[in-house]
Amino acid sequence: MLLDFGIEKRQSEKYDFYNDDRDYDGFLFQYTFQGEGVFETEEGSRRLSAGTAFFSCIPEKSRYYLPAGEPENRWEYLYVHFQGPAAVPFFRKIRDSFGPVVTVPADSFPIQLWLNLHEDMTNGRQLRRYEGGDLVYRFLSSLLRTLEEPQRPALTPCVEESIRYMKEHFPEHFSIEELAAYKGLSSAYFTRLFTRETGQSPVRYLTGLRLSHALSLLLNTTMPVEAVARDCGFSCGNYFCKVFRRASGCTPAEYRRRYGG
Repeated sequence: MLLDFGIEKRQSEKYDFYNDDRDYDGFLFQYTFQGEGVFETEEGSRRLSAGTAFFSCIPEKSRYYLPAGEPENRWEYLYVHFQGPAAVPFFRKIRDSFGPVVTVPADSFPIQLWLNLHEDMTNGRQLRRYEGGDLVYRFLSSLLRTLEEPQRPALTPCVEESIRYMKEHFPEHFSIEELAAYKGLSSAYFTRLFTRETGQSPVRYLTGLRLSHALSLLLNTTMPVEAVARDCGFSCGNYFCKVFRRASGCTPAEYRRRYGG
């Protein structure tokens, strides 16, 4: 269950919390965008610079704070606070495998999930019934996948430009063959190159973008399923339903009834 999340900035002020003496319990994930904070456990302390986060279960013997005597340091971070037994196996796996402080790319899905939601809610969006729990599960599963994947080298310009194109044009009808031809490559070579650098095929990446947008439309609009399919770049409603069911285990209509409130 999602309790709250947000983005905050701390500078030249007292900001110091002991997690064994809090007025709430649950899990806290706090990710640094810029500046630095400090996270302490019985094993020692870690500076939290950009791209690092601590993951804590409250109550526990740990502490996080803005370092004193550093007036130029402005700690900007994202925090996510949630509860529930479903989070326990994810927390244990992450803490046992990676420790209390982890490094996560700013452009990775688990971070972008909250940034996009924060922007949407700033513009007036409200969470639907049960959506918070769904968001927490997606966050934890994607965080674990991100941490378990080996760090990949920088993308070549071809793949980077292709990803940018897919993000900007996924609602349009185009094939991977057409995208490869646009880059002057054969479909087979482009697919091998993209998969080697990103860990997933271009078809899977493009489908993921379209499904992510479809989830948002199903939860936040009353658009018919056929219209959602067209708006997300799928050729027809029937094909969209097949892809959606294969990815989520239910039909778009069932997903809307279950989580749309």
